[in-house]
Amino acid sequence: MNESRKITLRLVLVVLIGSLFSFVPVAYSVTEKALQVQSAFNTKDYNKQAENLIALAEEVPWWKTLWESAGDAAFQDADYDLAKTAYEEAAQKRVLSDQGYVKLGDVYLKIGDLDSAEATWQTLENNLAAIEKLANYYQNQGNFSAAVELWQTYFSLSDESGSFDRLYRFGLLTAAHQPEGSLVYLDQAAKDFPEAEVISKAVRDSLSEEPAYQYVTTGQALASISEWHLAANAFERATILRPDYLEAWAYWGEALQHLENPSTDPLETLEQGLVLDELSPLVNLFLGLYWQRDGSHRTALDYFEKAELAWPDYPDIYIEQGRSLAALSELESAVEKYQKAIDIEPQEGIYYSQLAEFCVTYAYQVKELGLPAARLAVQLDGRNPEFLVVMGQVLLKLDDELNAIKFYQQALEMDPSYAPAYFQLGVLYSAQDEIDLAGYYFQQVLLHTDNLSLIDQVQRLISSPLP
Repeated sequence: MNESRKITLRLVLVVLIGSLFSFVPVAYSVTEKALQVQSAFNTKDYNKQAENLIALAEEVPWWKTLWESAGDAAFQDADYDLAKTAYEEAAQKRVLSDQGYVKLGDVYLKIGDLDSAEATWQTLENNLAAIEKLANYYQNQGNFSAAVELWQTYFSLSDESGSFDRLYRFGLLTAAHQPEGSLVYLDQAAKDFPEAEVISKAVRDSLSEEPAYQYVTTGQALASISEWHLAANAFERATILRPDYLEAWAYWGEALQHLENPSTDPLETLEQGLVLDELSPLVNLFLGLYWQRDGSHRTALDYFEKAELAWPDYPDIYIEQGRSLAALSELESAVEKYQKAIDIEPQEGIYYSQLAEFCVTYAYQVKELGLPAARLAVQLDGRNPEFLVVMGQVLLKLDDELNAIKFYQQALEMDPSYAPAYFQLGVLYSAQDEIDLAGYYFQQVLLHTDNLSLIDQVQRLISSPLP
């Protein structure tokens, strides 16, 4: 019997007792509060549930478990200060369950009391939920050794043969920390997570190499699936093992730029690579990207030029030069760079698609240049959802909404989790005042992406008042 059902039945009992002795003021007050709690439960008003449960708990001191129920309701309402008060009162009265202690740790984490969160979960030895919380906490704090040790404890206590999600997450963590030890977990998770094969292949391919190289190879694979936090750890370990390993510094500096609050300055890390070789095309390319993201496009172009001198046949350098030139409103020069990338790799659809996207972004020769480029990208790879979305954007720019929608939907047929297609459909229907449809597609974006920029755009669009 779940806790809500138990509370409901007890409330009925309290109300019945109160009705029998309604001439007693205290009994009447308890009955009234019990009815208020019952009403809040029926309407799923979590704030009222919490407040009324606390009021009832104070009036009926023998019913100590009400404090934990109040904490649960406040937690559900995201009132973490109130949840903390209720859970701590239950703990003081020695009636807080293990599940309640796990949630109390969550509450401490939510309000920024990290030490209390850690200490609370540490008290629950052999509790799988607490071990998992603590392992995730240590991983987020960058304490990978502690996280790995806790996950090993978790799996030793639990039969997780069917929990491929946890096996996959632990496999990724181990790959970043102890690559050779990750294969057993990644192989088990591969049936549900194709990305696990990407990482396990990188680990296997580098098993015979020196450890520093192995960490860089594994880090690159982790970065390819956007596991930047883990990738950064792998690259950092490579620099510790081999301080003269230039590529490790370069990749670490790039990975740090994809973290919200990196513990190390990305620029200092990249510049350490320059100390090792100021002409390194890899380091100069990554430094160009750093300054490009910073909006310092002239500085970025200086670094891209150095990278180009060393790697004249590397098309991505020309794409990045084109982006910075476009940001500086030098559109004709930008087109020349995009075209240079296409000339180097004429059978790669990505470069045609990037040219088409540039045309849409800057409203530059969309029909004359953007449309043919988008068509060529789709012809080269009609199953790539990115190319299909760009084709839709080009058509939308040319006021062909009907066919734009078809390409967005086709992109979702190729990849039902492709968030940019949902986003474009949401924007399109929002512009048409199809609010329900727009809301549906925006919600799909939030379900299918962890891209902070895209999430921010969706949230602003959802919260913006209609014109």
